[in-house]
Amino acid sequence: MFSQLVHIGFDLAVVAALLAGIRRTTGLTVRLNDNPSQGNVSLVRKYLDFGERTLDFIVGFMTMFPKYFVRQSG
Repeated sequence: MFSQLVHIGFDLAVVAALLAGIRRTTGLTVRLNDNPSQGNVSLVRKYLDFGERTLDFIVGFMTMFPKYFVRQSG
């Protein structure tokens, strides 16, 4: 049971980071209606913000290993 929760949590983090990467490279993002009657909007916004932070962490981690990862110009 615990391992399944960890697996699902990891999958959710990967999907959030993927959505953040898509937003950064293409400008496409999830459309959110800012209707106050919908409580799920703030939850989705927090999830997408978590994806941004996750992507920033992954990129920062990768820059610690210049032997394996380089930035391409152009």
